[in-house]
Amino acid sequence: MKTLCVSKNGDFKVKNLNEINIIRALACIFIVATHAITNYLRNIDVNLDTENQYIVWIRFALLCSTPIFILISETLISRNYPEGVPKGFFLKRVKFILVPYILIGLVVSYRSSDGDLMSFLQVAVDKVLLGSWYGFFVIVIFQFYILHWLIGKYLARINPIGPLILSFLITFFHVYGYVNVQAYQDFILTKYPFWYKTHIFMWIFYFIAAFYIGQYYEKIITFLMEKIWIPVAATILTFGIIMYNYYEVGYTRVSSERYDMMLYSVSIFFLLVVFIRKFNFYHKGLMMVSHFSFYIYLTHLIILPYFTKLSLMFGENFFTYVIIMTFLTISTSIGGAMLYYQHKVTRLFTGKIQYLEEKRS
Repeated sequence: MKTLCVSKNGDFKVKNLNEINIIRALACIFIVATHAITNYLRNIDVNLDTENQYIVWIRFALLCSTPIFILISETLISRNYPEGVPKGFFLKRVKFILVPYILIGLVVSYRSSDGDLMSFLQVAVDKVLLGSWYGFFVIVIFQFYILHWLIGKYLARINPIGPLILSFLITFFHVYGYVNVQAYQDFILTKYPFWYKTHIFMWIFYFIAAFYIGQYYEKIITFLMEKIWIPVAATILTFGIIMYNYYEVGYTRVSSERYDMMLYSVSIFFLLVVFIRKFNFYHKGLMMVSHFSFYIYLTHLIILPYFTKLSLMFGENFFTYVIIMTFLTISTSIGGAMLYYQHKVTRLFTGKIQYLEEKRS
């Protein structure tokens, strides 16, 4: 459940919003599991057209994880700061989010370079500056921060239906055009200076949806708890559309920014919120993962490949492989964060982790 408190500057803040913390942890686990599945398919010869079709279903079901991660960010900002961002808002996020993004991005860049300075600098510009790596979501959420600062107070005053429909159409046709219209894809790749996945049109629906979820959070959740069949039916229907597009339309792109992923991501977000709230679900392990989720997200693909051989020692069973890879990767990432947090210099790589702050106090 939630507890509201008023800070010294008059900002209302949500504390202990249990369901959001649990969902953040689940999204983090899903992200690692998604890449564990990708690693599995690279190392194991699997025919996905026969008895292994369940892997396709699981893989696509988990692709909602990055959109949910991004949804959570703006939902909390909108919920906590309905009248605009407070003083120091951007400075804190630069220190605790952008700095770790840059530092870990440089590590990823070095690993991808040829080892010499010029190669490293070229890769670093591509990845860190232009966002061409899995940490791109940080650039997306910083765009959300700026949009919230610029237009949040105006969005709060108007009927949500118009912005929701307009933003859905923008995101849908932008992604659809990128996938299906070669001229539009070429235009984005040549004219847009950053990596195509950071383009705000690709995520504007998630911003608007999350903004209004934050604004009307309790009203929406109260309504859905009384009519729980709505998020259940919406999740089943929207995932069915994804599978229809995969098998019948041939839209086999394995990516979180799919144009049919929008409504599914929002539906499963609501479904998780309602079930967690309804059954008052709480889990210490998941809460811990939630605290470390940002660092896990940034580092998991550095760590995960090293566990390939170890996981294969337990056989080639899909579930065994993915579970072991996911567990080892998350555990190692958390362990590394705990070590880095012991010194103010290495702590720059992790950002602020409330769990470790509480342990230090």
